Amino acid sequence: MAENHPQFTDGGTRAKIPLAGAVLLVGLYGGYFGAAAGVLMLAILSLSVNEPLPVTNAVKNIATGAANVTAAVAYAFLAPVHWTAAAALGLGCLLGSRIGPIVVRRLPERPLRIAIALAGLGLAVSLWQRGG
Repeated sequence: MAENHPQFTDGGTRAKIPLAGAVLLVGLYGGYFGAAAGVLMLAILSLSVNEPLPVTNAVKNIATGAANVTAAVAYAFLAPVHWTAAAALGLGCLLGSRIGPIVVRRLPERPLRIAIALAGLGLAVSLWQRGG
């Protein structure tokens, strides 16, 4: 018997399969490429669950963090790594993981969602212009 999850928009198994698939795809994309994976994950989770932004953001951090740790371990053993750059990136990630939730809890939810969407759109446009 399927478990009922009221936080999903339709509460049924149908909502779980696309959500799991989308999270898996963003995790794979994030582990390999990384650009805007957090924004994509936040968008997927925001559309799939009825939770406040701080909760959704925390779940996003756990999911993308797991993808990044998995990719980092694989790259550390399978590819050449510029360890100085990796250390700087890691420090920035640690600082952001501490400061980000504090900021999210203090800002109003609707304007923050709009700012996140606009930042993601701006990044997409920027990456598209560089690639063309």
